[in-house]
Amino acid sequence: MPPHLPNLATCRKIGFIVPSSNTALEPLTTALLSSLPQPPTIIPLFTRIRVTTVGTDPRSTSQFSPQLLIAAALLLADAQADAILWNGTSGMWVGAGLEADRELARLMAEATGVPCSTTTLATVAALEKLQVRRLGIAVPYPRVLAEKVREFFGTTGCGWEVVGLAALDPVPRGNLAIAKTGMGDIEEVVRRAAGGGAQAVVVACTNWPAAGIIEKVEAVDDVVVIDSIVVTVWQGLRMVGYHDLVPGWGRLMAEVV
Repeated sequence: MPPHLPNLATCRKIGFIVPSSNTALEPLTTALLSSLPQPPTIIPLFTRIRVTTVGTDPRSTSQFSPQLLIAAALLLADAQADAILWNGTSGMWVGAGLEADRELARLMAEATGVPCSTTTLATVAALEKLQVRRLGIAVPYPRVLAEKVREFFGTTGCGWEVVGLAALDPVPRGNLAIAKTGMGDIEEVVRRAAGGGAQAVVVACTNWPAAGIIEKVEAVDDVVVIDSIVVTVWQGLRMVGYHDLVPGWGRLMAEVV
């Protein structure tokens, strides 16, 4: 028998709703969970919603309607997921505000009977846990979306000051291209976002493989990097009752329970 197979009768299951054009979050989420003590006691489940464009126009924002996300959550509930998370950052830039993501999580939980959350809510929870006040924001998006993310964190009423905003230039042509960004380019953007005296940098995209540079940037710039993929796993682990520290994925996973 192959080693390290999960016991499917007893393992806990975290369900993730994935944008259909995302190719980064599933392998990185699986790699992170594989770094937990073996044999695995927690496994990921994935389902998808159709996301082919990233923008603030009605066609783009309609991809993230609560009805579509609830339907996806119900599919994960069919597999008896113990927690379900929308693994996307749309809540940071569609313009509906933090309360809209809280309501989305409530509606998904009501429909499924399972605790639910989102990447946006996970990011807010991590920042509050870390008692961060000065933020940098790093994104692979066009400037208009970058400004929407800045506006979101600057107006939530949580007391954050956005002291750095950096976007990838040139902007990748589509979501598939975002996942193919080189590590050096990602590092450069994240470090620019940290340069204004930020205590933490929020990497606001679940299709940007910034997890690979977290520890390097944290060591060089003395800043906490809140990567969207990693923070969603962090939140999911907490939701299923796993509170052990996980080294190798940055300070959030290694230091914050």
